[in-house]
Amino acid sequence: MKIKKISMLISIICVIALAGCSGNSSPSESSVSTGETSSTPPPTPTPSSDPAESQAPEEFQEDDTMSTVNIQVGNKNFTAIMYDNESAQAIFQEMPFTLEMNDYASQEKVAELTFDLPSAVTETPAAINAGDMYLWSGNNLVLFYTTFSNSYSYVPVGYIEDITGLQDALGSGSVEVTFQK
Repeated sequence: MKIKKISMLISIICVIALAGCSGNSSPSESSVSTGETSSTPPPTPTPSSDPAESQAPEEFQEDDTMSTVNIQVGNKNFTAIMYDNESAQAIFQEMPFTLEMNDYASQEKVAELTFDLPSAVTETPAAINAGDMYLWSGNNLVLFYTTFSNSYSYVPVGYIEDITGLQDALGSGSVEVTFQK
């Protein structure tokens, strides 16, 4: 029990420290929450020792996942794992679809989904990993291609298992991305 309390305290301290010193901008600066903010401290993702692998937050490990999807960028394919939550399920049910995703802050691609999503509780992960997929400000799907500390709130929807070549495939500027079951 003492270890859990210490771990929780360390997580809270890290989140506070990262929130105070984060210099990265994100579209969520002007975000409108899609639901209530989580009252529990956010998970602290552990960076993978292999930079080609994205690490899911501890509470979203594979036994809690929903489905595998294919994400196609140009002629490159990536396998993503969708989390088992209402937002991810709604996105999965709409597949296949193609989005014109715009670059933001040279770290993420963002596109507004054309279909309605259920309200969801947002979370503030201490770090964003390359390959993470989140919803921001309602119906905006965000695909991150860099890893950085974070202080913004998102709804987690999934992550790409092997990010090898992801940043090169997404490139700079806008890109067409296809999501399919």
